[in-house]
Amino acid sequence: MAGAFYGIYLLGVRGDMTDFGVCYRNGRRVLDGETLYRASDGHLQFKYAPVAAFFYAPLSLLPWEAAKVVWYYLELGLLFGIFWLSFKLLPDRPNRPALVLAAAFLVLLKFIGREIELGQVNLLILFLLTSMIALTTRRKDAAAGVLWALSLFFKPYALVFLPYFLLKKRFKLVLAGAGVVLAGLALPTLDYGLRGDWVVHGEWISSLSRSTPALTAAGDTASLYAFLWKTLPGHPQLWVRILWIVFGLALGVLLLVMMGAARKRLRPAPEVLESAFLLILIPMASPLGWYYNYLYSTPAIILVICSLRELPKLGKWVVVADLFMIGASLSEVLGKSLFDFYRSYSLVVVNFLVVLAALAYLRLHRNSRL
Repeated sequence: MAGAFYGIYLLGVRGDMTDFGVCYRNGRRVLDGETLYRASDGHLQFKYAPVAAFFYAPLSLLPWEAAKVVWYYLELGLLFGIFWLSFKLLPDRPNRPALVLAAAFLVLLKFIGREIELGQVNLLILFLLTSMIALTTRRKDAAAGVLWALSLFFKPYALVFLPYFLLKKRFKLVLAGAGVVLAGLALPTLDYGLRGDWVVHGEWISSLSRSTPALTAAGDTASLYAFLWKTLPGHPQLWVRILWIVFGLALGVLLLVMMGAARKRLRPAPEVLESAFLLILIPMASPLGWYYNYLYSTPAIILVICSLRELPKLGKWVVVADLFMIGASLSEVLGKSLFDFYRSYSLVVVNFLVVLAALAYLRLHRNSRL
């Protein structure tokens, strides 16, 4: 099996891993006490928090080709862990788990493939967050808070959980996370000193403000903001932002309704479905959400496939068609022209609005432990 995966690496991964290359380079820079955020790096600037560079530092000590292989197999391990944890989180286990997991894998394959090809860090973040969800269901809030905070050092995506944790009164989780964040902000002082730590964090924030706006309308962006931007050409940017905020608030209200219904009906352990809902909001709500970021939907896709029988007949077939569209939206299947249309207008957003609707229905109508 390891040999087969290595064959996949040689044929489809080894020639790229562009994003891992950025992290590998900056792992070496942090060891040498060099500047991390350089305009000269162009599109391939390091965009994570300074402490994240320390994570990549050990890998940067390896030769480049060896480091790529290690990261590739680490990502495969993380992927296996995500699917295993997502399945374990299901309150009602299917009779044929292999069929459910295989179907979910095929739906998500294009996102997973692109993630691994680039050597991105989203699988690590999703593993941390899926582990966090598992810990919250067991009321181990301090440990969950640590994992939540660790994910923030790479990308601030998990901040979408902060209002949710506060509304759930998971204050121990938030405080544990805040402590880890403070420690992470202070860690670069070991390398740069106190003043240098302040400077490097300022450079990080400045680099994000410079690079992010120019990428919003790029072809592979697939957030709700990008969808509105691309489908409303010629409209003032202010209106796009207003609609983005309105849609975002509507999704937030929907989540509040789901949470309220859970309390009213005394259904235990609603965190699994609600957290799956929030994970989809990561690529959807972010101004700069790339299409492969929808791999964050892994727990939701597994849950929805497992729960298809709970949907009304029409809704079930709509969801099945939607999942098929997500998995089959490839140029090899749709043809280049239709695929370019699908991608250039970020229509994957519509697909995942359907998935969110299915999650909301399941939370509000079924009498299970979701």
